[in-house]
Parts: sequence; structure tokens; C-alpha cells
Amino acid sequence: MISEIDEKLESYLEFLCQKAKEMGASEAVAIPASDIVVDERVALKCLVPLCSFYGTNLMCPPNMIPISEFKNILKHYHAAILIQTASFGTPEEFTNPIDLSETWETFKSAGRKQEQPSTPTTDYLHSIRDSLENQYKMMSEIESLCIREGYLFAAGLAGAGCLLCEECVGAKSGLPCRYPFKARPSMDALGI
Repeated sequence: MISEIDEKLESYLEFLCQKAKEMGASEAVAIPASDIVVDERVALKCLVPLCSFYGTNLMCPPNMIPISEFKNILKHYHAAILIQTASFGTPEEFTNPIDLSETWETFKSAGRKQEQPSTPTTDYLHSIRDSLENQYKMMSEIESLCIREGYLFAAGLAGAGCLLCEECVGAKSGLPCRYPFKARPSMDALGI
């Protein structure tokens, strides 16, 4: 598996992968941190087409550290755990290849807890939201386990823009995040 790291860490990573599965992950696997590909072009997908979270969410660009800085930070890590959570439906049910603007607006409103008419798009996006909420919970619990074990620099990332609040306080307000121990930066925003 991860030959460059010591047995204790490898054993602990296996334990964490198992814990993630117990918490609802459909898959969890440990990899060497050096295998994580960070590319500035990934963040371009936050701009083209323009994501509804861009500039409005504290966990998304341009409110994140520069990708070059994240690359340097990542060099200090030995291992990572990739966690997959399931959502239901298919991307084809919510992707309109001609005009994505409606999809982005629907995605943005999917974070709101208010009732919305059931459509394949809203059902799929609510499934993603529920999956993300489960990810946030998993990341918090796994980070806590790591810190208790002495891995103080453990940090969890999210698979998409943060949906914890109906509306993020946003960088322009000058207010801090309402959920600083639960919110996670988007991997895309960091170039992963």
C-alpha cells in the first residue's frame, strides 16, 4: 500500500479507512500524498462555466489560498485518505449540455433547506447536498481521531462547494465562517 511510511501510520490509515466506511463512506483508501495531482487548471472549472459558489463562498475561490501555496503545503504530508460517498441519480439527469446556468442556480438553491419541487435535477442535487453533509461530519470525526493520535496537521477537504449555510457570510462581509470546525475547502479550489 504505502511503502514510504512507517508501519504505525499505515496501520492507523487502515483503521481510519475502516472508520470512514462505518460512517457511511462507500469507499475509503489511503494513498501517498505525493500521488495527489495538483494542477492550476482544475480551478479554471470554478470559472468556466462560472460556478455559483465562486466569490460567494468562503470555502471556494477566490477566497482560498493560492494553488501554488497549497502545493507547497502538500509536500509536508506523507499520506492522504480518499473518501467516496454515494449520491443517487446520474449527472445526466442534471446536466444540460446547452446551457448550464439553470443547473448552477438549482445547485445553489439545493443548499437551502426549504422545500423545492421534486424534479430529477433537484432530487439529484439534494442527494449531493446530503452526501456532502455526511462528508463534513466524517471529516470532522476523522480529523478529531487523528489529532487525538498525535497527527496534529490532519486536514479534511470537501468534494464540492460548502452547503452548510443557506447563504455563506461571504468574504465581503468580513464575518467569520459560521461553522469553522465543520466547513471544508473544496478540493477543486485547491487544484486537486
